[in-house]
Amino acid sequence: MRFTVVALILSTLLLSACGGGLRESRLNPANWFGRSTSTKVETRTVTTVDGQVQQVNPLIGERNQSKIVAANRKVVVDGGSIFDRKKEVIYEGTLIDQVTSLEIERTATGAIVRATGISARQGAFDVRLLPLGDGEPVNGVLTYEFLAMQPINTYQGPEHLRRIQAADALSNLELEKIKTIRVIARRNVRTSQRR
Repeated sequence: MRFTVVALILSTLLLSACGGGLRESRLNPANWFGRSTSTKVETRTVTTVDGQVQQVNPLIGERNQSKIVAANRKVVVDGGSIFDRKKEVIYEGTLIDQVTSLEIERTATGAIVRATGISARQGAFDVRLLPLGDGEPVNGVLTYEFLAMQPINTYQGPEHLRRIQAADALSNLELEKIKTIRVIARRNVRTSQRR
């Protein structure tokens, strides 16, 4: 009994002597990401060089839209056998309708960014959270596009049948550079930032 009281008093004195070191540490849960917030996105259309009319997300900008699509969506596909070569193809997923929740879950090696959203129609598949800018944060903000392959010839259906999820893992080294995580959909953007 006497030993536990002495140990408790010593540990209390030791922690109080640490000062603000624990306050800025990653061990403090108050330094972790908070609840996400949603903002609406106003889109407009622009005609590209090849004559196609595209919707432009104002968060990305007109000039950078085509560069991001080309660089961000290249995917290496395995041919299936040892004789087939791996080849790069462009992922042709489109932005889902809206993001309903964004959660950052702590793991032993970093965090998992999990987004839930609603597609415009039933039958969305190959759902992905693709980071913009090669996954490097810009001014502490890591931005993802919430994409899916979405058929155009299916019923819209109820919301619970159109709900989809995607996730991406981040390491502790990547998290040190990130202050805000942002997920872009067609009608809204959800952000979660450190407190």
